[in-house]
Amino acid sequence: MSIVSINDNPFGLILIGFPLFTFIISLIIQLLIKKKIIILSIVFIGYLIATFVLFNSSFLIWCFIYTAISLIGTIIADLILKFKKKFTM
Repeated sequence: MSIVSINDNPFGLILIGFPLFTFIISLIIQLLIKKKIIILSIVFIGYLIATFVLFNSSFLIWCFIYTAISLIGTIIADLILKFKKKFTM
């Protein structure tokens, strides 16, 4: 049995791992903090730093895509909060 590394399947990480991680973390943090701009800023700055430290400049487009995925996660969390508020009153 071997341990799978990032070098074995980098496209799986970029196409499935990072987007799923970004979506789930954005959703959870939005439910706790309730500030979209802070969450989106943290995600964007984090991936921007990772672009130039861990990857190369061709990863920059993914930075914007992951920020858009984070926006979708925060919008869904807002809808959850609105429905929860509506049904509890």
